[in-house]
Amino acid sequence: MAPAGRVGHHRHVPPDAPVLPAAALVAHLRPRKGPRSLVDTLGRRVTYLRLSVTDRCNDRCTYCMPPEGVPLDPARTILRFEEIEVVVRAFVEAGVRVVRVTGGEPLVRKGIVDLLARLGRIETPSGDRLRLALSTNGERLAPLADAVVRAGVRRINVSVDSLDPARFRTITRRGSLDRVRAGLRAVCGRPGVTVKTNTVAIAGFNDDELARIARWAWSLGAVPRFIELMPMASGRLFVPGRLMDAATIRARLAAELEARLEPVPGPEGAGPARYERVVDRATGRTMGIVGIISPMTENFCAGCNRVRLDSRGRLHGCLGADDTVDLRAALAAGGPAGVRAAIDRALARKPAGHRFARDGTGGPRKSMISIGG
Repeated sequence: MAPAGRVGHHRHVPPDAPVLPAAALVAHLRPRKGPRSLVDTLGRRVTYLRLSVTDRCNDRCTYCMPPEGVPLDPARTILRFEEIEVVVRAFVEAGVRVVRVTGGEPLVRKGIVDLLARLGRIETPSGDRLRLALSTNGERLAPLADAVVRAGVRRINVSVDSLDPARFRTITRRGSLDRVRAGLRAVCGRPGVTVKTNTVAIAGFNDDELARIARWAWSLGAVPRFIELMPMASGRLFVPGRLMDAATIRARLAAELEARLEPVPGPEGAGPARYERVVDRATGRTMGIVGIISPMTENFCAGCNRVRLDSRGRLHGCLGADDTVDLRAALAAGGPAGVRAAIDRALARKPAGHRFARDGTGGPRKSMISIGG
């Protein structure tokens, strides 16, 4: 295991990676026609791919990684950019319209802007541009903001679990709130770019900050989102009594903002958040929009439109399950056709729902850092 404090970089093209030769990969980048739908056995249509490009991170958030760290994958096992592009094109040709790049922390991967630009040039079979998104802790965002947006990223989510510097340091174990603030300022307000903040709501830790975080996000032009704590890593990182459920989040926001919350539609084809308009009770003025992600108490599995690809090329049909299908091996053995067949196998095994329980049981063995949330 690499030391918990170490941040690694993957080499762009590991020399001994057991994959297709470069010439073959280039050939597979040419557009192909084929089936344009990904539907699982329950009739759920998959249009959203979460793509982890690294298992490294410069933070050690308490709900994401055990204090001793996690075993880091050797560089040679990580998908090369050429492989990622082929796999993403296979997904897009089959019906995926949103690709969110995650980690670990995606901005620690060497050459990440080049990868984003590659993905940003991908078009759907109908000629529309792929909707490219990024989830980041924001600490490296400020110096890369211009390049990230030029690459085609139009949706950016930034983790902000506290606006108190001491609390922020506690939950991230090393993070800099000042750098995160700078990253958000660098991307908010850009034409055509949607920015959201993600806050894991934790009773007894940051539950008194939710209204403050919402106001701050609105002041930047961002949409604040609040997330229920999940029992990842077999529940090892879940603290009983710390779950702040969606109903409590809404009630706290309504009370502290002196507002009422009204459900509104979320963006088409987007993720699992449910969005609400926050309306000032005294004036009737809309204060802003908030999103709430509630996997624990308001299960959204019936409408799940997502699958997740980890940095080694393993496809996860569900965040809450450890079952995977190896797309890297499928690519090496059968090219894009092999990838599509493997995707179909994964969809056939996509579970009806997770088994998260309020007592912290029912979670997968994997940690959040290994799959990017």
